[in-house]
Amino acid sequence: MGTMFLAKKWLGGLLMPLPLLLMLALIGLFLLARQHKRSGTSCLLLSLCALMLLSTRPVANALITPLESRYPPHEVGTAPIQDIIVLGAAQVADPRLPLLSQLGNAALARISEGVRLAHAYPDARLIVTGYAGGEGRTSAELYAEVAVALGIGPRRLLLLPEPKDTAEEAAAVAPLIAGRRALLVSSASHLPRAMALFAAEGAHPLAAPVDHQAKESAAALPLYTYLPRARYLERSERAWHEYLGLLWRRWASI
Repeated sequence: MGTMFLAKKWLGGLLMPLPLLLMLALIGLFLLARQHKRSGTSCLLLSLCALMLLSTRPVANALITPLESRYPPHEVGTAPIQDIIVLGAAQVADPRLPLLSQLGNAALARISEGVRLAHAYPDARLIVTGYAGGEGRTSAELYAEVAVALGIGPRRLLLLPEPKDTAEEAAAVAPLIAGRRALLVSSASHLPRAMALFAAEGAHPLAAPVDHQAKESAAALPLYTYLPRARYLERSERAWHEYLGLLWRRWASI
């Protein structure tokens, strides 16, 4: 695994809201211990308030909605689709668990949509990607097993188990779909960055977003749903991760 890839993963992890704000809180405690009461208190209050806000539904939805609304859901039509690409996501290849339990929520949503579209377009090839990430099996292998279990013929599958991130996935897939009409399946918040990376490789698949997080109910929600919760912090972190990825891509292209 390349040094640059590992460095990017470490840096990206440290720049997530939770570790970033915890580091800010530790700086605040250090300043208080050194008798810098105003600076220390400011750091602690800032970290606490930011953590609380990022853990609320309105703030999390406000962060992720601009990403998720970029591409509308794909509507199955009569135009032929030749390829359906499902991008990799986190998995835990624990053979003691049922197959679907070995996939993370994002991975499960992506391959489920990929299989649904494969049934809707029976002549399309299903391209599944994703590396092992330290696990015993790759995302691509688990995706393929799920697809076969859900009725997709093995001959329709093309596995790409080597790409480690979206940029590598785009580079690997782009030559395979040149001149072909393809769908790109990924989480709705991830698709803006994924589509840009595919475009940079000269590929222009159609977007097929799934795994939407910012869901709005037509009914009035009770007030307790606006309390800080871990799932809203996770939603904020997902959006934050994508914004960081977009910034990284812009910086790298300078």
